[in-house]
Amino acid sequence: MIGVRGVAAVVKLNKVGYQSALGQQKALLAATRTVKYPKVGTVVLCEHDPVYTFGRRGEELFQNSRGPLCDTGAEVFKVGRGGLVTFHGPGQLVCYPILNLRLLKVGVREYVHKLEQSVVNLCNEMGVTATRSHDTGVWVGDKKICAIGIQVTHGISWHGIALNCSVDLTYFNHIIACGLVDKGTTSLTEVLGMPIHVCSVEKVLLASLQTTLGIQCY
Repeated sequence: MIGVRGVAAVVKLNKVGYQSALGQQKALLAATRTVKYPKVGTVVLCEHDPVYTFGRRGEELFQNSRGPLCDTGAEVFKVGRGGLVTFHGPGQLVCYPILNLRLLKVGVREYVHKLEQSVVNLCNEMGVTATRSHDTGVWVGDKKICAIGIQVTHGISWHGIALNCSVDLTYFNHIIACGLVDKGTTSLTEVLGMPIHVCSVEKVLLASLQTTLGIQCY
């Protein structure tokens, strides 16, 4: 582990609606910007009710797809993170690191790479051979097991990681995840052939983030 560069609080929201979690992210973002804020930031862990989210590059796709996706019973939102479209739902570990990148002394691209490496390390520890590639995210072969999309506001990161643990993968059949037409989606459960629940992965992810980013989570 690199030297500790800062302390980050951990907030567990359990299962929460996307809009509610987004509001809490914004509140934590505002708090992290204050001069007197004593920590490098906050790491939020949660699961979402079924929801499709479209990033900054997905405006036209959002307009064309919103109706059919709502018919699946999932919510649909347009947000400010990078990327196109992805799905969040029960059985997927969502992690929103809201961190002051200036205090961490890390650039945006390097930060994304560190998030990816944190998940690669987690997967490898659990017996899954995962890799990074030129396409953002974490991969098992040509299938994405973890989506990563961030937004940086005044030097502070938000949005983050969505790791497929036991999520219903059929929801991804309705989209071209992240706009990658020749790629698939998988989960820890599918790869390992046994149920892998979010609660069993949270501590492993936090430990990996601490090592890779040089933060202390509590």
